[in-house]
Amino acid sequence: MCSTKVLRSLVAAFAAVMVWFSYSGPTLAQMTAAQDQDARMRILQQRIDDMSKQIKQMQEEQAKTTKTVSTVDKAWNTFIKGFFGTLDVSLDATTKGMSDLVAYHYGSAANGGPPYPQMGAKNGGANPYGNVGWMGMMSSNGSNIGYRGSHQIGTSSVDFVYQVSAGIDMAAAPGLQNTWTKSSNTVQGAIGLGDTFIGLRSKSWGQLRFGEMYTPYKTSTDRLNPFAGMLGNYSTIIGNTGGDNRIEFGTRQDHVIVYMSPSFSGFSFDASYGFGQNVDPYNTTLPLGSSDCAGANNPGSGNLFLNCDDGAWSYTYGGDLKFETGGLYLVAAYELHGKVNRSSDGIGSNNPYYGALPGSGPGPSTFACDQANNSVLLDCGAYQAFAAEFPTQACCGVTSPAYNPYYDSADEWAAKVGAQYHFQFGLTVSYLWEKTERKLSPLMTFQDERTRPNAQWAAIEYEFRGGADKIAVGYAHAGATPGDPGGQHNYNPNLVGQNTANMYTVGFWHKFDKQLTWYLDWAETINDGNAHYDIGAGSHGIKTDCHDATHTPFIDYSSAGPTTWGGCHAQGFSTGLNFKF
Repeated sequence: MCSTKVLRSLVAAFAAVMVWFSYSGPTLAQMTAAQDQDARMRILQQRIDDMSKQIKQMQEEQAKTTKTVSTVDKAWNTFIKGFFGTLDVSLDATTKGMSDLVAYHYGSAANGGPPYPQMGAKNGGANPYGNVGWMGMMSSNGSNIGYRGSHQIGTSSVDFVYQVSAGIDMAAAPGLQNTWTKSSNTVQGAIGLGDTFIGLRSKSWGQLRFGEMYTPYKTSTDRLNPFAGMLGNYSTIIGNTGGDNRIEFGTRQDHVIVYMSPSFSGFSFDASYGFGQNVDPYNTTLPLGSSDCAGANNPGSGNLFLNCDDGAWSYTYGGDLKFETGGLYLVAAYELHGKVNRSSDGIGSNNPYYGALPGSGPGPSTFACDQANNSVLLDCGAYQAFAAEFPTQACCGVTSPAYNPYYDSADEWAAKVGAQYHFQFGLTVSYLWEKTERKLSPLMTFQDERTRPNAQWAAIEYEFRGGADKIAVGYAHAGATPGDPGGQHNYNPNLVGQNTANMYTVGFWHKFDKQLTWYLDWAETINDGNAHYDIGAGSHGIKTDCHDATHTPFIDYSSAGPTTWGGCHAQGFSTGLNFKF
């Protein structure tokens, strides 16, 4: 019984072992496979983690690179945006309109008074010399290239600002500016022939600039001149006190400080001061640091000796007051030039063929400074020194004594008021009135063409087709002056006091896009018998003025250089392309 139980127990145990072994083999295999799979998964996860770290590192590096590229791109774009400029070339057809004019002369007054006219044409009524009719030309008008920028000073609200600009000629080779009626020591295309300055700027107190630039007297009314850079622009008369092609109160000045205020409820103002930097009390020499005389003329201008006797000053100051709201713009401006030397106004009028002043003789061999009773107005000392060194030029009427700079150096000032209104439907109306004055001794009033009580400008502009096209008409008037330096230009004694002028301008513009514009304009200046305003002065590259082609071998005894003919009737057409960037 006991053995049977033992046997049964052994059989049961064997069966249990067999069952266990029958199931433990696959289980162990599965457990081993699971362990291998877990190991593989751990390895794979480790690789994934390592790859993720690498990807994250690459993303961080790419972000840094993108940020660097973005910073470089931003800096590059900012740098590129600093460049600006204008490219403008036109084809012109103009005429001086004076081929039928004749030369006149006048004589001296009795009892030491100012000159009185004498009837009659000189030399039987000689005509202007050279081509004074229609002529085709190509002109580069206000073309320039420059760079401007700003730099924040630390963490302050003040910026350092700067600009450099260079004038460029798109139609001629660079070099000294030397045209028939205006020569200059200034090399065209050099940096500094545009507004060039450094300064400080703040939103709270405005901007202060130091350098070479246009003054507020000009810039405050630029917007009233739709024909800027074109024939018949308003600078032909506004700011131009003597006719010809130099704009006394619209020129870019050297050594000038300009302040520009922020806007206060629509009101703003600007102010300027220009350093004369001249060691001569009458400004007959070049200012220190300049290549030309003050007043935008070169030594010898006005057919003088190599002095600065045709508009040079010792200092300038001026400013403007502006108000703008909606479509309305109001402006008033003033500028003074101190001790302006105009002794060149005596050249020609003292020539013996004119005999304009007491002591002068009737013929070419007798000169005012040879007489015992010569006028105190003449600078005989300078003339006699010149005659001693250059007797040929002095003896034969090529030149003559200038006025004494003591009497012909005086303050000149200009004041103007203007208004403009822009209507929402595209019409803009502008008007400007100006007065100029030269504070001369009463002895010199007879030759004062700088005091002009009345000059006016009016313009109407109309934009249509969404601003793609524009038409404009303009009218300018130059009032009479109390005197006239008759010998410096062809003076008609039959027309005493008649030196007014009227200018008419019509223009059309078509914008291809925001930068490129095609334009076409026509201008005409009608001068009284003794006026000599041109078309294009102030901004058009080539001016059509009242000068003929007279040069040294062809002396007409009104001056030794190109003769200015009062009464010319300048007219012209111009078409061109203007590109701004």
